[in-house]
Amino acid sequence: MRKFVTTAITSIFLASCGGEQPSSPAPATSAPIPPPEPKITAIVNVPSIAGQEEKQVATALGEPTSCENTKHGKKCFYQPGDTEVVFISGKADWITVNALDGVPYSEEALPLFGLDKSSASFSNDFVMRWSGVPGLLEVSIFRAQDHVDYAYIKTKTP
Repeated sequence: MRKFVTTAITSIFLASCGGEQPSSPAPATSAPIPPPEPKITAIVNVPSIAGQEEKQVATALGEPTSCENTKHGKKCFYQPGDTEVVFISGKADWITVNALDGVPYSEEALPLFGLDKSSASFSNDFVMRWSGVPGLLEVSIFRAQDHVDYAYIKTKTP
């Protein structure tokens, strides 16, 4: 009986003081979850236009601001990325993206064209080049100071 009374008094004392009986230890906190990497929005999604006819390119980039005939084929200019497309045999074959002043000269530039980041097959102080990119013959970016001046993408014709 004495043990029961002592336990009851202890419980009342703890309750009145706001104390609680010790519980099991708190679970260990896990490492903070890093925020998701920001999604990169392509300036020009090259895979969506490479090798396409003029109508499909216009669907992806909007109507051209102008077009002209060259010795290689029809060349059209599009607003997104200040992009030029030369259609050889009716297909988008040579693609030049010019408005790249804010793009750092690095391998990080490739996703801005809708392409997976990969190591350049050639690189120097003036140009980075990737060959063997699926669906493309070659991708090159050209340096201007600390950023990319322009990108030149060849789809089929060298």
